[in-house]
Amino acid sequence: AMATEATVNAAAAMPQDASMSEEERLQFLRERGVLIETVEDRKKQAEWSSNTMQSDGPIFEYVHIPADVHSPVTQLTEHADAQVGDVLKRALAPRFADNASMDDEVVAREVAGRMRNMLQGGVADGPLKTPSAATMQQVAAGGACEAYPLSQPTEANGWQAVRLYIDEVGALRSRPRNARAEALAAAAGLVGLSIHGDAYVGRCARAPQGGEQNVSFTLPELAHDSAWVVDARTSHARAAAAAGHGEAEHLPSGDAGVYAWSQNDDDVEVRVHGAPTGRGSARRVNVDFARGTSLRVCVDGAELLNVPKLFDRVLPDDCNWTLDGTDIVITLEKAEARPWAGLSLDLQ
Repeated sequence: AMATEATVNAAAAMPQDASMSEEERLQFLRERGVLIETVEDRKKQAEWSSNTMQSDGPIFEYVHIPADVHSPVTQLTEHADAQVGDVLKRALAPRFADNASMDDEVVAREVAGRMRNMLQGGVADGPLKTPSAATMQQVAAGGACEAYPLSQPTEANGWQAVRLYIDEVGALRSRPRNARAEALAAAAGLVGLSIHGDAYVGRCARAPQGGEQNVSFTLPELAHDSAWVVDARTSHARAAAAAGHGEAEHLPSGDAGVYAWSQNDDDVEVRVHGAPTGRGSARRVNVDFARGTSLRVCVDGAELLNVPKLFDRVLPDDCNWTLDGTDIVITLEKAEARPWAGLSLDLQ
């Protein structure tokens, strides 16, 4: 799970103009749908949360899934408010606040897939540039909570939605993967999600007076054979089949002419064209994985492919190559089982 499209789109399109004041930058992001909270906003948020806890709204339960597998999963309570709608996204945002600096390389890697989808889907409203760590730090000031839908409201389930509340920029902050939350998402039919940091699970239902309102989600419902999980898995499978999506839909691939690449959850395969043939051909090929961060392929000393910065780190000792006709077939073992948005990492 990465930053939402509104956040990445706005950050990528922000003018790199040193003359822009802090207030002008905040206004630019807010006009493009990004929630920005200043120190003053956080003070107001604290007051709002305190007032909410003291409100007369009905109490509902939700679940906290820590990223640390040694920490117990717990059930928490909050007050619902039909006029506000889903109170959890706003109430939980301060829990994800972090003033630690982000790394430009991590930001480039984590937003690459989202930007790729935005360009292909026509979401972007202009030229995009990978946002800097400083820009994303500013965008996420005060904490940013994303409400990711595990199950959609339908007539069959009484118009109830189950959502995963996560740090919108958890991956950019290099927070640890949340194995239990990822397993829950996979059980619900959402394969390939990378969830970084703590996660919360809650439920919303259609309110009698219109809109939606938080209702209880309890610990026993985390079981992968719960009715809502089975229903969500069936619904997602049906939707994927209708859209013609296969199981590997979340795994990009590409063909750059000189080479083509594809991947599964654990490996990346690169087929470099122009392999030598005949006796002793393998001795004419040199494939260098460096320290697992780059890839260089040469034949007779001439360079066929040079990737100075692979999208993510690989395990050199577990990488290998072979010849297949006129192709050099290279298998890269991922250091982390996660989708790559491309073969190389663009830091520009």
